Amino acid sequence: MPLKLIYRGKRQERTVTRMGKQPLLTIEDLQVVITRKDKAVPVVQQLSLQIGQGEIFGLVGESGCGKTLTCLSILNLLPAGIVRTGGLIQLAGVSLNDLTAAQWRQLRGNRIALIMQNPMSAFDAIRTIGDHFIETLLAHGKTDRRAAKATAIEYLARVGLPEPGLLLRQYPFELSGGMLQRVIIAITLAQQPDLIIADEPTTALDAASQVQILDLLAAVRREFGTSMLLISHDLGVIARLADSVAVMYGGRIVEQAAVAELFAQPLHPYTQSLLNARNSIGLPRSQRLSFIAANEGGCSTGGCGFSGRCPRVSPACRASLPGKVTANAGGHWVRCLDISAAQMGVG
Repeated sequence: MPLKLIYRGKRQERTVTRMGKQPLLTIEDLQVVITRKDKAVPVVQQLSLQIGQGEIFGLVGESGCGKTLTCLSILNLLPAGIVRTGGLIQLAGVSLNDLTAAQWRQLRGNRIALIMQNPMSAFDAIRTIGDHFIETLLAHGKTDRRAAKATAIEYLARVGLPEPGLLLRQYPFELSGGMLQRVIIAITLAQQPDLIIADEPTTALDAASQVQILDLLAAVRREFGTSMLLISHDLGVIARLADSVAVMYGGRIVEQAAVAELFAQPLHPYTQSLLNARNSIGLPRSQRLSFIAANEGGCSTGGCGFSGRCPRVSPACRASLPGKVTANAGGHWVRCLDISAAQMGVG
């Protein structure tokens, strides 16, 4: 069934508003730590980013670099023992730092929605799809039960799921991972959020389902004008969907640029290593894969966090944290003391 993601009436006015120039999400100097007895271990440090109206912003990096904790910080859903110790988070210019529990309940889902990594674990196995969908709409005061059911059927159809009326009576274990991810997206769209956080939305899916979900997310942005924070370790996913991308390593953003520019001219040694590690089928087998040296530890509080794995490391890299170096007027910047060599493609 083809996608039919169309706003009607007043919803179209909201789409026009979203496409303005004011940043939708602003994060300034985010700090997150894991508390262990009397010790605080930093896991996200000095993270700043902006997501514009209708923009898809990619955040890429290997597992454990702090991507998911950044997402959970935005939603104030950090697990026990992990604490946000600093930073400002704003949605459309309004601070989210001091919201009450009731205000967070209204914000989550309504204005910021989360598409989780594993759709198979996102549902209660003994409750039907209809139970999940309708309860969500009622919890946010969107409508009454009869209207909620009609809305659920409408949005399940919009994301291309067949026989949505029958689907409401089915249980999560009766659906494939790709279908469940579409259900999550349908529930998300029914809330009409300003920002969707998609945390590794294709990781647990087969290749065919991955393509379908990526096409669906692209259609959501195109038709709804929804802003997205797309979290992934897959550079192919970022290249396919994102407008801008930040590369994260050891709890810090080490490079940020427009997607096309980052792929054409990666400056940070870690970004270059990630791109070189992609499987290049057209090359001889011996040249297809590069690799990154083993990680020596987590976040660094002193020098460059990548210094233990960097092929161009110098004593200065271990001694001091690199500041931001602006590569051009287009907003491409990088944290690297060896920026001159990086610009010449040495590595």
